[in-house]
Amino acid sequence: MKHATFHRRMTALGVLAVAIALVLPASLSAQRGAGGGARGMFNNPAIRLWTQFDENNEEFTKQLALTEEQTESIATLLKDFREKNEQGLEEYTEIRQSMRNRGGGAGGGGGGNRQAMQATFQRMQTLLEKLGPAFEKLHTDVGELLTEDQNRKLTELLQPRRPGG
Repeated sequence: MKHATFHRRMTALGVLAVAIALVLPASLSAQRGAGGGARGMFNNPAIRLWTQFDENNEEFTKQLALTEEQTESIATLLKDFREKNEQGLEEYTEIRQSMRNRGGGAGGGGGGNRQAMQATFQRMQTLLEKLGPAFEKLHTDVGELLTEDQNRKLTELLQPRRPGG
């Protein structure tokens, strides 16, 4: 009798463990949002391209080994991109800074902070839905100015980064 009860309990625990294992990753993914949450948004190659040119232009240009003509052409593209998307880019920069400040701030997981971060994240998603096509066009336009080797290097430089890596 005890042997049968033991096996039923073990089987029930096994089924429960499998069910949890199947459901848990889906619920965690849903909490983070599509694409892995904020990190997923910022690891989009087109958005990373803009960020690199905006924040690290000189270093990024050196890494790509751009010619003087390519540098001038890309500078013209970037100027045009900034002018056409000025308001959205200001909001993008503001939200990114807000996310950085919250992420690095003390206190971490309070309810108010979590709700504020979720609202900021939602605001960023909405903005990126509007700016996404412009980022993609910039990425395509820059790629057309590069050689095959430079495009390979660009792809390498725009690979998603793991935290601390």
